[in-house]
Parts: sequence; structure tokens; C-alpha cells
Amino acid sequence: MALSDAEAARYARQLILPGYVPATQEFLRAARVHVVGAGEVAGPALLYLASAGVGTVLVDDAHDLAPEDAASWLYGGGEVGQPRIYAAIAAVRAATSLCKVRPHATGSNPTAALICLASPGTAREAANQARLAGLPHVVALAAGDDGEVVSVPVGAPCYQCASRLAIGTVARPGALAAAVGALAALELLQILGGLSEGAGGRRVDLTRGQPRTRQSVRVAGCACGRPRAA
Repeated sequence: MALSDAEAARYARQLILPGYVPATQEFLRAARVHVVGAGEVAGPALLYLASAGVGTVLVDDAHDLAPEDAASWLYGGGEVGQPRIYAAIAAVRAATSLCKVRPHATGSNPTAALICLASPGTAREAANQARLAGLPHVVALAAGDDGEVVSVPVGAPCYQCASRLAIGTVARPGALAAAVGALAALELLQILGGLSEGAGGRRVDLTRGQPRTRQSVRVAGCACGRPRAA
């Protein structure tokens, strides 16, 4: 379906980008993105996905808002104790009316996933679930002064093959977490819009604010190199 006048006006600035055409915007509108996590890294990512024109965002978070969430782009200090998922949905809905924002649930049928979790272990588990479901996905993590964003198109080396972030350190609040979340959203938008170069995945490291990109390499013997069960 062609873009409406409201959509064409809303996305006019990105429609003039090189390689970006109305069909690209239509791909984004058809996307259903499962966002795992609604914390400080996920906040900018949720806003960017919705504002860029992703049709449906499915938010998945089981935590209540804590005082440290006030550093996020989505929340204010007066919301502490509320379920974070509902506060996130309300904030994203307030940003744009052209995106459907809902809680993730069984049967939501996402077409891609964005994983923004504080724990590398739970991030690996969520990434593996996305891989087994055949979903392209991006994983964003921040630790200390460093962060990483790993893009995993379908068939690419998995997150565990690509990740190199040191575990056991907590991200410093503020600019780093926001940068990691925004970069993760951009990586996923490129996959959804068919703008990624090649079929392989990649890792973007942020070390003291300086980015460095590396192509993902499959670890010998990793399960991600085996054919998926039908």
C-alpha cells in the first residue's frame, strides 16, 4: 500500500536519503519489532524505531520503574514503582500516532527483534530465541564506559559468535547508553529496509565514545552454522 499523505509528510526528510525510497518506508511500516527490554539503552531505540516509521513495536519488559530509570529518555522521576512496560508504551505513543505500540505476547508474530538487556546472559538467551525463530535481530549492550551493537541478519553468525563485550560491569548512565540504543535502532532499521550491505552480520564497538565496526565471524562448531529445524 502506498504511503498516505500524512506518512509522506512525516517521513519526508528520510525519504530524501540516498538509497531510501517510498518502498523502503513501506517495508518499515509492515515490520513488527519485538523489543526485549525497556531500560536506559532501549529508551532511545524505542523512540527511534517508532519515529522512523516501524509499523508495530511490541514491548517486552517485566520490571517496575526504579529511581535509576529517571536517566532514561522515556521516564520521569514521578513514575517510580509503575510497571516499566506500560510507562514505555505511553511514552512512545505520545511521540507518534503512526506506530502501533503494544505489549509483546504469545501470537504477536514479530518480524524482527531488538534486544536491549542489562545482562549478557539474558541477552544471549533472547538472541538465541530470535535466531531459532528465524528473526533478524540486533543486540545492544553497554558495560562500564564501553558498549557493543551486534547485528544478526537471518543466516549470519549468531550473537554469541560476535560478542566481545566484557561481562560483570554496569553501564555508566547517560550518553553511552543512549548512543548504544540509538545505534542499535539504526542497525535494525537498515536490516528492515533492505539497506544493509551484504548478508553477513557485524559488530559495532563503542569504546570511550569511539566506534569501530567489525564483520561477524562464525565460531567453528557453533550451532548457528547448522541448518534450522523446519
